[in-house]
Amino acid sequence: MVKQTFYDLKINSIKRETAGSSRIKFSLPNSLHEKFNHKPGQYISIRFNMKEDDHTRTYSISSEPNKNFIEIGVKHIKNGMFSEFLKTKKIEDVVQISNPDGSFVVNSEHANHLLLIAAGSGITPIMSILKSTLRRNNKSRITLLFSNKTYADMMYKTEIQDLKDKYLDRLLVFNFFSREIQSTEFLNGRITRDKIAYLSDANLIDLEDLDQCFICGPLDMTKSLQSYLKDKGVAEKKIMTELFFVATDKNIEDISQSLDTGESKIELLIDGSKKSFLMSKNDDFIDKANQNGINVPYSCKNGMCATCRCKVSSGEARMKKNYSLEEWEIKKGFVLSCQLEPIDKEISLDFDII
Repeated sequence: MVKQTFYDLKINSIKRETAGSSRIKFSLPNSLHEKFNHKPGQYISIRFNMKEDDHTRTYSISSEPNKNFIEIGVKHIKNGMFSEFLKTKKIEDVVQISNPDGSFVVNSEHANHLLLIAAGSGITPIMSILKSTLRRNNKSRITLLFSNKTYADMMYKTEIQDLKDKYLDRLLVFNFFSREIQSTEFLNGRITRDKIAYLSDANLIDLEDLDQCFICGPLDMTKSLQSYLKDKGVAEKKIMTELFFVATDKNIEDISQSLDTGESKIELLIDGSKKSFLMSKNDDFIDKANQNGINVPYSCKNGMCATCRCKVSSGEARMKKNYSLEEWEIKKGFVLSCQLEPIDKEISLDFDII
């Protein structure tokens, strides 16, 4: 994780991608080239004000690293705060954008065989990985599985087709539609473990030869495919996942019911200085920190993006939800502070550790 800092960037263009999505390009001044020299698959956070309140939202970068601009894909959400904010924006308007971050990236320039799986707007970080890998690595072989409701809902459809035409011998694409019938029965419906098994049995995907697999989409699909790939022998460290939307999970235990009442002292090490405040079991950590004048990094506040990641250096705390930290991170004491539930009366958190 890198320190989250926001910069003023001008909107270069806003283009409608589908009926329910847009592409937004931000211009990069010379002074910020290095700050925004992102790794394909990373995200930015956007800070904005709507209805007299400040909000932060995370969006994956769809463009390759570029000195002149950075681009994101945005799915429009009915009555969504950023969707409403976007309606008020035009070219040349200034928006606050954070430096890129995230670990949903190719871990080696020698990763030659990739499996990319996306559903809906989950294609956004996949596009950056797809374009940059094909261009930079002439030994790369990529299989893309892309699921949408209909052809009209597909983001980046023209760009994907252009890449197929350009890299005929290195890129294999399967488009699945759940609400539009295709002549090939296999391509109807969502991406499932059975469909990956079919491709493997037909020797269209060699799971044993995979260098990395990237899955970006809803929780149920992501967890199911991740589990299947591990069962088939793909090493866990090779499977990268990112979630774009998480519905309320009724099976998640409300652990706050089991905690003692009263307050806990939270001490933070952030930007080299120590700060502290008191919070009770029912408090929202991010809100409580802000109320005490402490600006901690955060974005989604839903346990998905890991922008708020920190390490518990003393005391005991746990998370209400976790959709982004790996098992090794949890074992080392890292938590998502937006989901923090205090257990001990005194807890120390380190935001400066990487």
